[in-house]
Amino acid sequence: MRETPYTERFWEALSDGRFLIHACEDCEERFFPPAPVCPNCHSRSVEWLESNGIGELYSFTRQHATADGFPDEIVAGVVELDDGPRLLTAIDETYADLALGDRVRVEPREYPHDYDRGRHAEQPFFAATTIDGDE
Repeated sequence: MRETPYTERFWEALSDGRFLIHACEDCEERFFPPAPVCPNCHSRSVEWLESNGIGELYSFTRQHATADGFPDEIVAGVVELDDGPRLLTAIDETYADLALGDRVRVEPREYPHDYDRGRHAEQPFFAATTIDGDE
């Protein structure tokens, strides 16, 4: 997600252990990444919503060859949040332990890679982990 003054509220919420998404006040579309304009109806009437980050693993893959500063294998996937939007995220699980439809939670995590994140270098990022289906 691109670092802009508009997304500062998102990064601050991550530091507080919260995960935010956006919702359009006109068409009720919920979306991620945050943006000042709804991608569905183009309204500028959008609001921040706190999400519990719980959803379903929609797809996933692993990257075998990575850039310097990253581990040899990265697992990433698309999570469809119960709140509505789908988002691309790192997954803190081994590839072999995952299955489509797994229940997951997206939550703040310490950024584990040796990559320059500018002014957000000390702030968390986010990743998904599997959870019990009862949560």
